[in-house]
Amino acid sequence: MMHEVYMIAGGILFQLRLIGPYWISGLLAGSLVSVYLSRSITGQVAALSSRGLGLWQTAVAAALGIASPLCMFGTVPVIAALGKKGLPNHLLCAFMISSVALNPNLLLLTAVLGRELMLIRLCAAFAGGLLAGLLVRIFWRDKPLFLIGRFETSDNAVKKRLLPDLFKAIKITAPYLLFGVTLTALLDRYIPPEWIYGMFGGRRGLGVLFATTLSIPLYACGGGTIPLLNAWLHAGMGRGDALAFMLAGPATKVNNLSAVKMILGGRMFAVYLAYSIGFAVLAGLLAEFLPG
Repeated sequence: MMHEVYMIAGGILFQLRLIGPYWISGLLAGSLVSVYLSRSITGQVAALSSRGLGLWQTAVAAALGIASPLCMFGTVPVIAALGKKGLPNHLLCAFMISSVALNPNLLLLTAVLGRELMLIRLCAAFAGGLLAGLLVRIFWRDKPLFLIGRFETSDNAVKKRLLPDLFKAIKITAPYLLFGVTLTALLDRYIPPEWIYGMFGGRRGLGVLFATTLSIPLYACGGGTIPLLNAWLHAGMGRGDALAFMLAGPATKVNNLSAVKMILGGRMFAVYLAYSIGFAVLAGLLAEFLPG
């Protein structure tokens, strides 16, 4: 019994040594952006125009969504404030979708999985926001989309300090990271790699669908899932499977769904879900089958 405990504890320590530097680096980057660049990012989004097709403006809005360090509950009042300033729906949508998919902290943390997958995740998050914005531009250009009237907005920004912001981020994410590395250590100890390969390695295409489905109940925090994905990738999971998991997970996480439901009506909330899951599957299939 004690031997098993020691083996699991060793696995946890190994995962912490592997993930820890990326976790701290990501949190530090997120706090630096949050403290020093958040107002600038919001100002850049507010300054975007909507002339012509809006391709360039939509692309910038999607990129700024990725750069935003805000959680979805922080993004919702920003969207409401920008909407009340007259920012078009397609730009708000591009910003929101990309912001849900990725942030500076998660981007750096994804480096644990390798530079290639980190860049693929970055491109997919950007493409998801851009495509969503363009679709809204075409089909919902002048139709009600966001329920911004229910939100009280203010231009008064809370002054943040770097160290308190960083310590708060550590406090929030540490339990999820510990859960993730513990779960990974348990799986490494008791689940044969052949099982993981059977789920993913031998099921190109089906593995993407399976990973998308798994992400819905398993994705609680991006940092907590990285060690799990890292172990699965070494056991035979494909890059497309991992990408689908990383895209569908944030979009369907309970906290994010609650925040999105606040800003969207019932019908548009269903469209959001269908788009997010559908795009995760499509992006995963492209990443799995395209050469690279």
